[in-house]
Amino acid sequence: MIQIIILCFSRSSFAITLNDNGQVSPTYVSRIVHVRSEADILKAIQNANSEHIPIALMGKQHSQGGQSLAYKAIELDMLPFNKVLNIDIKKKQVTVQSGITWSKLQKSINQYNLAIKSMQSPNIFTVGGSMSVNAHGDDFRAGAVENTIVRFHIILANGKKLLVTRTSNPSLWSSVIGGYGLFGVISDVTLQLTDNDMLISHYEETDPDDFPAYFRKKIFDNQNTVLFYAHLNISPGSNFLMNMYVITYKNTYKLPNKVNTLDNPDKWNIILTPLFNISRHNKFSKRSRWNMEKKIFSKFYQNRLVTRNNAMEKPVRFASDYHNKFDADWLQEYFIPVDKLPQFIAKLRNIISTNNINLLNATIRYIPAENNILLNYAKNNCFAVVLYFNQKLSSNEIEQTRSWTRNLIHAAFSLDGNYYLPYQSFASKEQFEKGYPKYKEIKNNKHRYDPTNVFNNHFFENYLE
Repeated sequence: MIQIIILCFSRSSFAITLNDNGQVSPTYVSRIVHVRSEADILKAIQNANSEHIPIALMGKQHSQGGQSLAYKAIELDMLPFNKVLNIDIKKKQVTVQSGITWSKLQKSINQYNLAIKSMQSPNIFTVGGSMSVNAHGDDFRAGAVENTIVRFHIILANGKKLLVTRTSNPSLWSSVIGGYGLFGVISDVTLQLTDNDMLISHYEETDPDDFPAYFRKKIFDNQNTVLFYAHLNISPGSNFLMNMYVITYKNTYKLPNKVNTLDNPDKWNIILTPLFNISRHNKFSKRSRWNMEKKIFSKFYQNRLVTRNNAMEKPVRFASDYHNKFDADWLQEYFIPVDKLPQFIAKLRNIISTNNINLLNATIRYIPAENNILLNYAKNNCFAVVLYFNQKLSSNEIEQTRSWTRNLIHAAFSLDGNYYLPYQSFASKEQFEKGYPKYKEIKNNKHRYDPTNVFNNHFFENYLE
């Protein structure tokens, strides 16, 4: 899942082919600009307008369908644009440049016993990137990232910098958040934080049929529970997607006696990497991995006391560092009304089995309904079903995945659910318009703020152009 970059030099930083970690979107771009200041952004916009070429924005490039790429674009690498501009301890707010990763932000606020309310999981992604997909996080009460944004500034295609809040420039608020970088460059963001309280973890097992009731009674109605992680059984056999374990965190509402240092969850990669790699292509290893996870986690997460920041960190390198020219790890995500989860899991189980999908991980999260953005994926209170699978990169295998993806989207629609946009653009245009019916307003706002399409990417070309 690492970013693939092929360099073909003709002069300086020109003639570059980029790919995201989906590995099937190679795109010729004119050059890469490593953004370190707003002056770099303004100069890139000026050059794009004078040369009549687009701008595309990239952070960690973990969107997998070319959302960070555009043909002949000036590619803005936002990762160096990563300063913490202000920490307001009294208000529990932080202002950062948009290229900062959640990991670096955690390190900056942890010393003040402050923690993030809602962030993309895991913490390797950029704040601006998470805004652009309106990522949801581990705190199911906080919901998506949009709910914790206080304000932000954006630099538009005409070079003008605007302050955006829910009440000031609301059309930009609803378009930029979850807008995939199509309206301008987010320069700085102010986020609402919370206390870095001590949490107590708990492990329990259940199954998808019982999970809606389990969630209401043991998680949602217990106001002390602030985080949860639910994992489905992906080992082949009669129990495939039929049982699950759940890890919850209850808030003690007490700060640590002294500032706890941030843990390094990737220390577990020495164990996780070989275990996960074997399970990519071996059914027996999937079963062994599942049994080992339950055995270890049932002890490790039982009454474990940990800070919120450390609870929200997770190991990721065992997956993100994987690279093979013949296959890649892909993600998909579906949003299903709470009470209809068992029906969706039954449809999912059938589609995965029929198409012999190499499923590596399946998790369930809770997403409250969202109303403030135009490309909103959660129209109801719903569960997010996150699928992580290994994909062969031959054209035949990719076409098969396109087909079963559309079937899975149809299954979600049949239950009044939806699908998520940051991954491969396999949905038909009709499915996109059904899942995101406010697309016309997005197109109108795009024409209003960027009439010459200075900001572009493959997502725009596929569904909005």
